[in-house]
Amino acid sequence: MARRKKRRPGRFISLIVLVLIVVGGVYFWRHFQPRGPLATVPTSSSSRADLKPQIQRIVEKIRSAQLNKDIDKWLSCYSSSYKNLGQLENRQLELWKNYDIKEVSYHISNVKRLSGNQASADVVWNIQLYDHRSQDYNLMRLSYRMTLENGPGGWKIISSKEIAGG
Repeated sequence: MARRKKRRPGRFISLIVLVLIVVGGVYFWRHFQPRGPLATVPTSSSSRADLKPQIQRIVEKIRSAQLNKDIDKWLSCYSSSYKNLGQLENRQLELWKNYDIKEVSYHISNVKRLSGNQASADVVWNIQLYDHRSQDYNLMRLSYRMTLENGPGGWKIISSKEIAGG
């Protein structure tokens, strides 16, 4: 008569206990692991140095759009809540129709944080234009105080006002 070996439940239980220990160790390691210092959130006391590169990116994007006559890129710098954005767009298209923009430079100053997600800056634009009608070059110097807001799409211009003394 063949004799059948008795099965030992001890090996099976040991395997289950080992799997539970590994799963428990991974769980505790992931959820209770010591964390590094928490990231700091910028406050209203952030310096102008923090804001200037962000504002410069927007201004540089406008400069590039001007040189390439790219209305979509130019409009992407403005918030959809910008007052009279349609009129501003029409003026820009008219400018591009009558003039070729040969060179654009700018200077950013008076950068200030107004609140957690708003900032202002003064931007002086120097724009060299070629007039198709008179076939002559002109230099425009315009100064604006811009208010920007940081939203889901990044920093956008929400208002601008021409200032004297550019």
